[in-house]
Amino acid sequence: MKALGRAFAALAGVAILFMMAVTSIDVVGRFFFNTPLKGAFEMTEITMALVIFSGLSLAALAREHITVNLFESRTPKWARRWQVVAGDLVCAAVVAVMGWRILERGSALVVSRETTLVLGVLRGHVAWAMAALCGVAVLVFVYCAWRDARKPESATEEVHVGAL
Repeated sequence: MKALGRAFAALAGVAILFMMAVTSIDVVGRFFFNTPLKGAFEMTEITMALVIFSGLSLAALAREHITVNLFESRTPKWARRWQVVAGDLVCAAVVAVMGWRILERGSALVVSRETTLVLGVLRGHVAWAMAALCGVAVLVFVYCAWRDARKPESATEEVHVGAL
């Protein structure tokens, strides 16, 4: 899983670098040459969506997503691990439903051949990529639940901290 995490981190880094380059070229073109980069907004919009959805897996794998522990001080130590496992499984279910809905919407966009206004990118294909990234996130959440369920009782304090 560490290799998957590093691959997603590298892809997200390249995508963010691409967004920075597109934005910089667009700003320089607008300011100095009065000619914006054609499709810069669409490129940034699509790349941002892919970065966000690839970040779901990264955050889950490294345990860097937001958690609110209202009852942790009152929860017995033996139950804390199972609380985290249940949370991962709930997250997997929510992301699975979200991915399913995005896939359905993407399929409708493909059927209607809807494209972006300037670049003509099929919006359905972008939605399919987002749904695929949701599928990866579901697998990561299930893996995290499995990993945490197998931890020994003495490791319950370390359940909330992870690393790529």
